[in-house]
Amino acid sequence: MKKRFFVNTILILFVLGITGCAKEPPKEEKKQKQELLLWSYYETEAQKEGLDRLVNGFNNSQRIYRISWEYVPMVDFVKRLSIALSSDSLPDLVLLDNSDMESLIKSEMLEDITDPLQSRVFVDNYYKEVWDSVEYNGRYYGVPFGCNNTVILYNRQMFRQAGVNVPVTWDEFRKAAKALTKTEGEPHYGFAMSAFSGEQGASQFMPWIFATGATAENLADERAVAAFELLEDLLESGCMPHDCMNWSQNDLTRVFVERKVAMIENISGALPEIEASGIDYGIFSFPSYVTQGVVIGGESLAVIQGKDVDGAIAFMDYYNQEEVMEEISEIMWNIPPKKELAEAYAEKNEDMRAFVSQMEEGVSKASIPQWREVRSALSESLYQSFGSSNPAEEIWEEYLAKIEE
Repeated sequence: MKKRFFVNTILILFVLGITGCAKEPPKEEKKQKQELLLWSYYETEAQKEGLDRLVNGFNNSQRIYRISWEYVPMVDFVKRLSIALSSDSLPDLVLLDNSDMESLIKSEMLEDITDPLQSRVFVDNYYKEVWDSVEYNGRYYGVPFGCNNTVILYNRQMFRQAGVNVPVTWDEFRKAAKALTKTEGEPHYGFAMSAFSGEQGASQFMPWIFATGATAENLADERAVAAFELLEDLLESGCMPHDCMNWSQNDLTRVFVERKVAMIENISGALPEIEASGIDYGIFSFPSYVTQGVVIGGESLAVIQGKDVDGAIAFMDYYNQEEVMEEISEIMWNIPPKKELAEAYAEKNEDMRAFVSQMEEGVSKASIPQWREVRSALSESLYQSFGSSNPAEEIWEEYLAKIEE
């Protein structure tokens, strides 16, 4: 009995010894995330903070993809895409101006993502003008990211000192700009806008053209000459600086904060810096002439053709969650492209109300036929208005000739 017990014990120890000496199966190696690259021209601190928050949130929300973003200047954005195409160094996604969507779709740069989007996106939740910018011939090539339009931002203290009320009409606006211009003591101009060549200058001048009664379908409306005459009057009277031709929207914010101008035309993205400056500022919608002119701009997220569609869609899905879109829009001071979110934002933030209230009546740049050609013609007109002594009528006629070519 003892012998049998001893043998059994030896056998058990032998088996256990063999088992103990066996190598443990290797632990499964941690899978590397698939890399995605996004290009964006966002450059303000608020924009960069918001995009960083979005990227980090997406990367931490799942284990498959890791996205990063690179800054590409707005003026070179489309050109840089063309260069990257020839060198096979394109990003996976782009966050681009919505007015560039159509030209990139026609050049077959962007991926048709209709099929994956149809089951994910409710088009009716978006502002129609905004959604239309990502749709072409009934197919979807992106999703709206954020919206903007311009209002007039003004220095309340300067208004009080000059005894000026908020202008509602063009005539009142002219008088206010002149009354607010100060040439002695601490001089400042009455009004400034961006006349910078390209997208920003053209976008800032277009609302004044629409206010004359001209439409996207009829930009050659003879009433639009009044917008050129308004510029001429403001410049000749000295209440708007010729330096506007060199000023971007960010420059406008800077000169406003430096108290060098009483009123500026700008987008909601200017508000973080203005608010931080401590200036007592106010906001009013565009003054009316025949009507009120509003131009809707903004950005869209799109996928480069041949790149990682599944990863791009995952990133879009993450952003399209209402709580994410709401948070990122508020950080960037963007108008959310979804109507209900935009209206809720305006309820929470009084400064956003003028911007959001203009969205329903606005015209998207992307809906203006041949916008790139119109933009080029407007840039040349602004250059002449601010940089030459040519009369408004002559500048208008040259603009007409260009858009009718």
